[in-house]
Amino acid sequence: MNNFIFAASVLITLCLFTAASNAQITTYSVTNSSGMVVTGVSISPNDANTWGLNLNTTGNVAVDKSFEFTQPVDKTNCIYDIRYQGEDGKYYYVQDVDLCKSTTITLPNPAQDDRGKMNK
Repeated sequence: MNNFIFAASVLITLCLFTAASNAQITTYSVTNSSGMVVTGVSISPNDANTWGLNLNTTGNVAVDKSFEFTQPVDKTNCIYDIRYQGEDGKYYYVQDVDLCKSTTITLPNPAQDDRGKMNK
C-alpha cells in the first residue's frame, strides 16, 4: 500500500511539473492602430468564444497608443483570438494570433483590414 501511495505521489508531481513547464507567463504589448479609441480588449483561445476580463486595466486606449498585459500561455495552445471594443460600442476581432511567436499585438483598423471583423 505504501508503494502505491508513493508511486501515485510521484505521478501527480510529474504531471504538475509538466503542466507548469508548458505554461509560461509572458508580457505582451498591444498597440491600438484601429483609428478609434478602444474601450476594452480581451482574448480567448482560438474559436472558443470564452472571453476573459478586459486586459487593459488603465482605461481607454487612445489611437496609436499601447498598453501591456501579462498572460500565462500554454506552449501547446498558442493560437488565440483578440476581441476589442471601439468607442462606438461595437466589437472587432483579430483571429488566429500566435502568442508563442510574438509578444506584440496590433489592433487593426477594421475599415482598412479585413482581420478586424465586426460584430455588434
